[in-house]
Amino acid sequence: MRTSDLFKLALVHLSRRKSRTFLTVLGVIVGTACIVLMLSIGYSNYKQFEGLLTNNTALTRIEINDYSSSAVSGRGGITDSTVQSIAAMEHVEAASPVVQVPAVIRTGAYEANISVTGIEPAVLDLELEEGGMFGQGGTMPVLVVGGDAVQQFVDPKNPPNYADWEEFSKYSPQIDWLGTELELQFGYGMDDPEAPRGSLYRASVSGLTKKAQSSESNSIYMDLAVAKRMLMDNRELADDMGVPLNSYQQVIVRVDDMDNVQSVMDEIKKLGYQTYSETEYISQMQEEQGRQQGQLFAIGLISLFVSAIGIANTMYASILERRRDIGIMKVVGMKIRKIRQLFLTESAMIGLLGGLVGLGISYIVVLAINTGTEQTSFLGMVFSEGMKVEIPMWVALGALGIALLVGIASGVYPARKATKMSPLEAMRSGN
Repeated sequence: MRTSDLFKLALVHLSRRKSRTFLTVLGVIVGTACIVLMLSIGYSNYKQFEGLLTNNTALTRIEINDYSSSAVSGRGGITDSTVQSIAAMEHVEAASPVVQVPAVIRTGAYEANISVTGIEPAVLDLELEEGGMFGQGGTMPVLVVGGDAVQQFVDPKNPPNYADWEEFSKYSPQIDWLGTELELQFGYGMDDPEAPRGSLYRASVSGLTKKAQSSESNSIYMDLAVAKRMLMDNRELADDMGVPLNSYQQVIVRVDDMDNVQSVMDEIKKLGYQTYSETEYISQMQEEQGRQQGQLFAIGLISLFVSAIGIANTMYASILERRRDIGIMKVVGMKIRKIRQLFLTESAMIGLLGGLVGLGISYIVVLAINTGTEQTSFLGMVFSEGMKVEIPMWVALGALGIALLVGIASGVYPARKATKMSPLEAMRSGN
C-alpha cells in the first residue's frame, strides 16, 4: 500500500465518524491555542520587561543616604570632600549632593508650599514635556517643574476639591510656565512673628517634565549652586528649620553602565554610607519572570495532555468498532507495519488538524487583544498601555510540532492493540 493510499484510507475512516472526530480535534484546538497564547503572553511580557531594563536610566543611578546626626554618626552628614572622592571613583560619571530648599512659590493667584530640590543637572535624566534643563551658575533661581508637581499650585481663595480624588486628578492651574516670572520666598511662609523672614527671589521656569506618577514628576528642581547660596542667604532661618548648611543627607551618583552599579555601591559602602539602587531588585524580578513563564507553559501542556487523552480514547474506541475491518486487512495480507501506520496516521492527522486550527484561533485572539490600548494585567503580569502581544515563529512552529507529537503518541497504544488482534477473532466480531 502506497503512502498516499494510507492517507486516503485514514481520511475515509475519520470522515465516517464526523462527530467523534470533531470533538477530538476540538480538544487539540483548545490545547494548542492555550499553549500558544500562554507562551506568547509570557514572551511578550518578558520582552516588555527587557525593554524597561534597556530604557530605564534609573538603573544606573545610586542614592546615598545619611540621615543620622553628628552626635550619632560622628560625621555630621556627607561632606563636599566625600562627594568629590565618590565622583572620582571608577565608572562614576557624575555625583551630586541633594539640597532641599523649603519655599513658597507664587505666581498670580497661585501659590505652592513646596521643597525645591537643588541638584547638579548631570545626574538628572528627566523627560521634558516642553522647555529644557536649567543651566549652571547665575543668581536668579531657574526651575524645572515636574508634570505632577503643578497640582501643588493652588489659589488659596478658590482651592480644588481635595475630597473628590477624580475631580482633583483632573485639576491643573492655568499658568504659562515658560513665560511667567515667579516669586520664590525661602521658608514655608510661617506666620510665627519670632521666626526669621525668608528672602524673596525672582524665579523663572526653564522646563516642564512629563507626567509620570513618580517622585521625579512630583518634584521641582534648581541648580545646586543657587540652592546652596539661598541657604547661606537665609542661614538663620535654615538653621531654625533644621536644614543642614555644611553637609548633605543625600547624594545622587550616576554610573556609566548598569553592570557596574554593584561594584560602585560596594565601594561607597566601604565609606560607611547606606546605598540604594533599583538594580538590587532586578534579579528578583528576573526570577519572577522565569516562574511566570513556567506557569504559563504548564497551563498549555496540561491542556494538550487532556487532548491527548481524548485522542487515545477516540482511537481505542475506533479499534473496537473496526475489529472486522482489521481482521479483513490481515486476512488479505496487509502487513502489520501498515496497519500500525494507518492508525498512527489517523491520530497524527487529528493532532495536526487541531494544531493548525488552534494556531489560527490564537492569531485571531492576539489580534483582538492588541486592539486594546489600556494598561492591563494577567496572572500577576502588568502590560503597559499600548504593549502588543506577539506570537514568535518558534512558538507557532513548536506548538504545531507538539500537537503532531501528541497525536502520534496518543495513537501508539491503540495502534499496538490493533496489530495484536487475532484475525479470526476479529472476523467473527461484528461492526
